Amino acid sequence: MVGCYFPADFQGEFVTQVSGKGVEGMVNAPIQYSAINITFNAIPVWGYCHKRVGDNVLLIDRFNDKDCIRCFRLQRRSRNVIEMFAETFNRCYTHESAALASCSALNSISILYRTKEIDGSATRREYCPIAGLYHFKYSVNNNSAVSLECNTFSSEFSNCPDGSILQLKFKRCNFEKRNVQYNCLGSWPGPNNSTYFALWDSDVNDGGPQYRCGVPKCKFQLYYVDNKRGKTYMALSSDSSCTQDLDNATHGYETLILSKSLNQKKMPEYVITHVATFPKWAQGVWEESLIVNGTMTFTDLNGYNSYTFITVESNEETGRHIVYSKDQCEQSAFVCLLMRQRSENVLEFALGTINNPVSYQSDLCDDPYMDKRLWMTQSRIERVVESPCPITGQYVGRITDLSGMCAELSSNCNTREIMYFKVNDCESGELYEERTYLCLGQWEEDGVMYTYTMRNDTATNECFVGLIVNDEEIYIKEAGGHCIRNIDPKQQGMRLYKKGQCYGNSPSPAPTPMKPIPHNPVMRITTTPRPRISGTTRESENAVSSSTLCRSTMSTTFMLFVAVIIAILKVASSYTLE
Repeated sequence: MVGCYFPADFQGEFVTQVSGKGVEGMVNAPIQYSAINITFNAIPVWGYCHKRVGDNVLLIDRFNDKDCIRCFRLQRRSRNVIEMFAETFNRCYTHESAALASCSALNSISILYRTKEIDGSATRREYCPIAGLYHFKYSVNNNSAVSLECNTFSSEFSNCPDGSILQLKFKRCNFEKRNVQYNCLGSWPGPNNSTYFALWDSDVNDGGPQYRCGVPKCKFQLYYVDNKRGKTYMALSSDSSCTQDLDNATHGYETLILSKSLNQKKMPEYVITHVATFPKWAQGVWEESLIVNGTMTFTDLNGYNSYTFITVESNEETGRHIVYSKDQCEQSAFVCLLMRQRSENVLEFALGTINNPVSYQSDLCDDPYMDKRLWMTQSRIERVVESPCPITGQYVGRITDLSGMCAELSSNCNTREIMYFKVNDCESGELYEERTYLCLGQWEEDGVMYTYTMRNDTATNECFVGLIVNDEEIYIKEAGGHCIRNIDPKQQGMRLYKKGQCYGNSPSPAPTPMKPIPHNPVMRITTTPRPRISGTTRESENAVSSSTLCRSTMSTTFMLFVAVIIAILKVASSYTLE
């Protein structure tokens, strides 16, 4: 049986705009929101899941003692933002066939903003895509006789000290404007190499928009970077509906022109005279990192910070590197960076503790500084070869922390890097969750196997820790997005038994044996949020700023080219950080 359900990533409590300038028939109404709850099998205000047809869902409700069937499609824009497509809210059908036919004519009709997680906890903010310290100009296009503007680069813009919060401080404007604090709810790539994100202003109490969305054609279009002029352009629409007063990044209801603040800190003399490099195998573009020669930029999405690491002392044999680190808020320090290569396409790194962040110390990579390491896992963006998944066959078992639910884990014999995961009711067989994973790399550590994967429907990376007893019995446990250590899959995970062969016509081979890789391990990403690094890194003279290069909208080749050019220019310009 295949049930009608919403995946866990879509479940939770949301709000959507129901009145205001962008809502039909409510041009002058104050902006108001309506709460919407998405459960595993229903959106109560519109009905219960009746049937799934590809990405579309038929919701059924009763109206005047008749069935009311509507076709919807939910598109996940980010963790906290969902775009809803439907024919219209006020039209439904009494016959399933007519509702199915309407699925071919769906339009974007609503933006949902998450207010609570599936378990009722508070919404988790996301890292702001524009990072660092800026000054900005500002203008409001409200068709008034007197333009409202801040026409000098005196106002301040930053995501410091918390990288998930944007701080806007207005100065020298021709109006009284309160300082604004936006919570970042997520970002995603848009058309024409643009990037969009969603914001939440929790202090709005004057009928203005609390939420600013970032889907194409609307709200907060982040962002257009003019590298020749060194400016970043942004525009806001006038409400939360994502339809009002926004043409592009330079034409909207509110527009900002950002100019990077000049860095006041000089790079230490020791860094200038001691330039080292990271290993050759580590060079290139990774999940949230870029490594070029001796410079590595990294965005810590869990810790809400971005860093630049410049190597001043490198030991490829031990994988320990003393680096000069700087974050987006100009906090700097010397620290040890331990790097390990886990597979062809996966690396991990961990940072040591900081004793004296101001000056270089030759003992920063000694064991006492590395005792409390937390691994960060990264996957290579451009893979030359794919990695086979560690299991082959079809395995089933009960989910230990979800009563009455069973899981099925299976692989594809013809495409060994693909893995399937299903959750269903143990008795009825009704399907509640179905996922497909691409295996990125695997390695063995302390007697258990770690497998790093990319989940295809959300394009997010997840780690699993497992124990293969034999070809008939395995244990597996989710280990977050950053491969959490100290998990015993036999005690904490699911026990799965082999049910049959994997998909495809070939017979099911034994589980893929774990073989040591021929080189020293070096870098990897973990799911556990790591403590803030007191004065860790962001941008350096021979580094590429992660705030001005959007990996999702630039080709890898271009990023590497820019990185090399910047590195050369910065080395030639007395190594002054910007």
